[in-house]
Amino acid sequence: MEGPTPVSALIHAATMVTAGVYMIARNHVLFDHSPFALSVVAIVGAATALFAATIALVQNDIKKVLAYSTISQLGYMFLGCGVAAYSAAIFHLMTHAFFKALLFLAAGSVIHAMGGEQDLRKMGGLRKKLPVTFFTMTMGVIAIAGIPPWAGFFSKDAILYSAFQHGALGRVLYFVGLVTAALTAFYMARLWYLTFTGEARSHDVHPHESPWSMLGPLVILAVLSICGGWIGIDRFGGFLSSVAGPTIDPATAAGGKSLDLTLSGVAVLVALIGWFVAHLFYKQKPERPAELAAALPGGYTLLANKYYVDEFYNATVVKPLLAISTYVLGWVVDKAILGGAAWLLGCIATIAGALLQRWQSGNLRSYAAWLAAGAAAVLLFIVVPWPMVLATLSAIHFGTAGH
Repeated sequence: MEGPTPVSALIHAATMVTAGVYMIARNHVLFDHSPFALSVVAIVGAATALFAATIALVQNDIKKVLAYSTISQLGYMFLGCGVAAYSAAIFHLMTHAFFKALLFLAAGSVIHAMGGEQDLRKMGGLRKKLPVTFFTMTMGVIAIAGIPPWAGFFSKDAILYSAFQHGALGRVLYFVGLVTAALTAFYMARLWYLTFTGEARSHDVHPHESPWSMLGPLVILAVLSICGGWIGIDRFGGFLSSVAGPTIDPATAAGGKSLDLTLSGVAVLVALIGWFVAHLFYKQKPERPAELAAALPGGYTLLANKYYVDEFYNATVVKPLLAISTYVLGWVVDKAILGGAAWLLGCIATIAGALLQRWQSGNLRSYAAWLAAGAAAVLLFIVVPWPMVLATLSAIHFGTAGH
């Protein structure tokens, strides 16, 4: 996340990272004919959502929290695709674009106000100094937490509802999505409290509100984060319906509207619980997170280091590739083979040049002699019937060999 926040907002909200979700939804006709492939997509999506959410719990860089939040939300989208709720997945892709672009741009406004500082532990007390940024970012935090009637609630609820109706596997994945919803509310509330509430933890900078060239897009995206989900999943749900027929478990289909309301209520309750726990940790007793981290050093270190995925990737992919590049390609291929071939060609050219140099003596009598010898060779080649000579020599040779 070294790029500027407008680039992060573009990548995480609209391009690149959501391409896989679009690809599966666009090719859903193919996926519908392979229930196993859809199950794999659903399992990977749910695991990704939970995996990234746990990492985001303890990140201290404001952009890293949002980056892992994006990975988690992508997991939700893949979960929707995996249970054949393609419209719900694309719906969440759309609403997520609103509040994730808002959150990244608002984070950029905070970083601008803090003079380039991105560490949440050095922020705090920015609510009154950045009123517009505070309000707009609050809208994004509530939206991603899944609180109605903000946009994130409708799309996330549609995915969880579809997962719950997708048989036994869907029930398990629904529970994983529910836990992820609680974690999402927790780490986003954590970011919100550490950034805007409490006392200022850094006195080296003097925060100031961003200019309206930065605040204008925040206001627009805040409005979309509030009402962007009101379009409703039912308005375009038929466009991406499964071609393999209904995938709803008959045992849960009878619940109808009451089941939908119940599951929505559970999702909202879980999100509120996650926010409440963050309130206890970072508002009422801000010393509690440090105490919990000290009590569980192994778990905290594991999450803070992102399950050592980067280290594992570096050890299993990066270092072997560097070793192959350095020793095999660098020494063997480049220096030994290619370098040796170049040296051999150079030697051949040098020796040939040395031989030809002797012919170019500058002596006219020598040139005349070579010219005469060449002319004699040409005449000899033209005058002498070489096929007959060769045939005679061959006959003599084989005749002698016969005797």
